[in-house]
Amino acid sequence: MRADARRNRERVLRTAQQLFATEGLGISLDEIARRAGVGPGTVHRHFPTKEALYLAVAIDQLRQLVMEGEALADTDDPAALFTLLSRMMASGAENAAVKSALTAAEFDLRSAAPNVATDLTRQVAGLLERAHSAGVVRPDLAVDEVMALVAGAFAAIRHADAEISRERSAHIAQIILDGLRPPPR
Repeated sequence: MRADARRNRERVLRTAQQLFATEGLGISLDEIARRAGVGPGTVHRHFPTKEALYLAVAIDQLRQLVMEGEALADTDDPAALFTLLSRMMASGAENAAVKSALTAAEFDLRSAAPNVATDLTRQVAGLLERAHSAGVVRPDLAVDEVMALVAGAFAAIRHADAEISRERSAHIAQIILDGLRPPPR
C-alpha cells in the first residue's frame, strides 16, 4: 500500500472509531469520509461495507493494545499488567457498540484476526508472569482466566449501561482488577 493510501486508511480508522464511540453506529460511511477529510471512494475502496469498517476498527484497537503491551513489557513495572488490563477494559467500553455489531454479524475477532488475538494474549501472559514473580497478583491466576475476566468486564460494563461513562466503566474495571490482587495477609 502506498504511503498516502496508508495514511488515508489510518485517518478513516481513527475517525470511524471516534464517531462510532460518540455518535453510534448509524453514522454513514460518507459522513465518516467527510469528517476524515477524504473522499467517499477512499472509504469504500478500503472498507466496502460498514461491517468491514467495524472489523477493521476492532482489529486496529487490538493492535494498539498489543503495542501498549510491548511498551509496558519494556518497563520494570511489576504491576504493568494492571495498566494493560485497565486499558483493555477501557478500550472495550469505548468500542462496545462496534463489538456488539460484530457479535450481531457473527464475527469473532479471535477467528477474524487470530494472530493479533494471540499476540495480545502473549503480552498479557508475559506481564502476568512478571506480576506473579513480584507477588502483585494472586498466585493461582492463569492467563486464560485473566482474558475471561476482561471479556466479563465488557459484559459487566454493558450490563450497567456504563459504556458512555468513563468514570463508571473505570470503577467497574477497578473492582475486577482488585480481585486479581493477592489477598491481604
